[in-house]
Amino acid sequence: MTEQSRPGELEEFDQAWIAALEQTPLVGLLAGLVGLTRLGERPAPLERLAAIVDRSAAETAALVRRETTARIEGGGLIHWDEPFPGDRALRTLYVGGRKVPMKSGCAPDLFGIAAVLDVPFRVEDTCAATGALIHVDFVPDGFERVDPPEAVTVLLPIGELQASISGASSRSTPTSAPISRSSPRPRRRAAGWPAIPEAASSPSGRC
Repeated sequence: MTEQSRPGELEEFDQAWIAALEQTPLVGLLAGLVGLTRLGERPAPLERLAAIVDRSAAETAALVRRETTARIEGGGLIHWDEPFPGDRALRTLYVGGRKVPMKSGCAPDLFGIAAVLDVPFRVEDTCAATGALIHVDFVPDGFERVDPPEAVTVLLPIGELQASISGASSRSTPTSAPISRSSPRPRRRAAGWPAIPEAASSPSGRC
């Protein structure tokens, strides 16, 4: 979709993504962890997370142990010390007085974090093409400031994403990209969000 796309095309794009996310149990689990622990700031009761993902406490505990880096301690409290495990920081989040290195995940994940986090946070990233610093100030369910204002990131239609995953071994273009300073073809500028380009590749190979 471009800025000239019809409203129906944008709605179709959104609804396809929403439907795919709703069918992915891990999305609800991670969203619940982000919101309940405030991205690792505080422990969260296992029972509350179980209610969010609509599973028993035992099933939820098994999911947490299998799919995340969180740990469950006595009393059923979930501690999430490292939300984004990895070898090196791709970008850095500042939540209150905490510095949270994002060593895994992609730039579009930040919008999902803003949708469930109840406090503002700031992101510092670098442009994959130029190395220029990029700052984004997020607020709950939106953003407040982007510097430089032309910074964009990539989110493919869900059908293209699924196709790229199935053909990942023969595809060099990533499914999403880091925050970059410009794009010749913005996908759209939805109310409250920076523009998202239609397609791009990351010179650095990171997302």
